[in-house]
Amino acid sequence: MPKLKTNRGAAKRFRATASGYKSRRTNRNHILTKKATKRKRQLRASAQIGQSDLNSIDRMLPYTINRTTKRRRHYRAKDIANATTSYVVIDEVNNAKS
Repeated sequence: MPKLKTNRGAAKRFRATASGYKSRRTNRNHILTKKATKRKRQLRASAQIGQSDLNSIDRMLPYTINRTTKRRRHYRAKDIANATTSYVVIDEVNNAKS
């Protein structure tokens, strides 16, 4: 199977997170003098991509870690399993010292 091409525009605009993708908010590039300070401040935060757009972004970014919800669930379960193991090890060390 041939390699899949990443959409370079999407790669520059979206970043993968544990729960989906994030992007920069719109309306903060120019003509800022007429916009209120509160509005500009709230536009600093990155936006979470909605569920309806996830499939199209997954197609544009085929090599991101969280490509499907199945894979997302797998990584979360793996992290939880590792976290539980590390807590047990820490408790054993604390009990051994006391």
